[in-house]
Amino acid sequence: MAGFGSYVLLVVVARGTASTPAEYSNFAVFWSLTVTIGLGFFYPLEQETARSIAGTKPVEGGRMARYVVTCGGALAVVTSILALVLLTPWGVSYIGEPGLVVALVLSFVGYAVQYPIRGLMSGSHRTTHYSAILAVEGALRIGLPLGVLIVGIHSALPFAFVVPLAAAASVLPVFIQRDRSWLRYDRVRPALFNSRLARLVIAALSIQLILNSGTLLAKALGDPATDSLTGQILNCLSIARVPVFAYQVVQILYLPRLAAQWKSNDVRGVKQTLMVAIGAALAIGVVLTVGMVWLGPWVLSLLFGSALVLSGQGILLVSLGVAVFLIALVTSDGSLALGLHSLVIRSWALGVVAAAVPVLLLHDDVARVTAPLIVGASVALVQLAVGLGLRVSRTSHTASPAANIASNEY
Repeated sequence: MAGFGSYVLLVVVARGTASTPAEYSNFAVFWSLTVTIGLGFFYPLEQETARSIAGTKPVEGGRMARYVVTCGGALAVVTSILALVLLTPWGVSYIGEPGLVVALVLSFVGYAVQYPIRGLMSGSHRTTHYSAILAVEGALRIGLPLGVLIVGIHSALPFAFVVPLAAAASVLPVFIQRDRSWLRYDRVRPALFNSRLARLVIAALSIQLILNSGTLLAKALGDPATDSLTGQILNCLSIARVPVFAYQVVQILYLPRLAAQWKSNDVRGVKQTLMVAIGAALAIGVVLTVGMVWLGPWVLSLLFGSALVLSGQGILLVSLGVAVFLIALVTSDGSLALGLHSLVIRSWALGVVAAAVPVLLLHDDVARVTAPLIVGASVALVQLAVGLGLRVSRTSHTASPAANIASNEY
């Protein structure tokens, strides 16, 4: 429901409004920024919150909820201050509409509420409540845009405010319930929590910058008055990354299994699980690339209109980049399961640095903004694969995996 809602919102803006390709490109920048910041800054807060309270019980006077919501507010302040750069003359030229900056800041406020509560629901195993948050957000991303169209508004700007409104309202199902025990967890060790959160933010933000680099770079390097490449890349990337969404669904089957095998010193099982996961990612990547080259133009034209269809070269490069990214993501999660957190952070951070190289060296517009995803993901993948391979190969000759995890975590 959450993923479907996102696609409906993009399709409605592209097909149901009177926006020009340049106006849609402005919306594409807003969308890419809110996804990059949301998953780069706030999703790590959810992850660390869930990890901190997992396996514990509520107690009277618990401070965890208050602390993580405070952390969310602090992140909202920091990201909002960064977003104010978009109100400078260069920033307005880049995003195209000051109103989109307001929607962007409001989305950070919504995330500051949503992600900490999601973390509390996840860590306390309230899967029904967690699912309700995602489902409500997805439903609002469908219903609100359709409502905007019904009342006769055809400008792209109002649709941007759907994002913060859906994020903030999505937590209402949690507060409707009488059970408030999720507010009473008490696992706050601020220094350790903040240190782990900072590491997760570095890794997550690097991943999102690489994945969304095409849209963000296309707008920065193109002509704001006639730009259509930005919107075309966003649309192509949105369809090509469907396997990434699918992987995030089955990730819960992959990571716990691999971590359990590692802790029990089942090296053979670890190797088999990694080979199956990475092999499946490789196969899906091949199918994705071929399928997008073959059917991509038709699908994109059907959903978004012919004016927002990327060239054949661009579709190939974006699809190839997503395929490499998917393999790197599976390898990255495998490294996390084996306790190689520093390797994951370093690999993706260096991937961001490497992604800047084609921007400086290439001159073709399409290649210049799509190659960073391929290069960044490839650099991260090589480091992750080498580090993961060395860890597994050395295990049978050194200490037990459990000891390795204890000594390498964070």
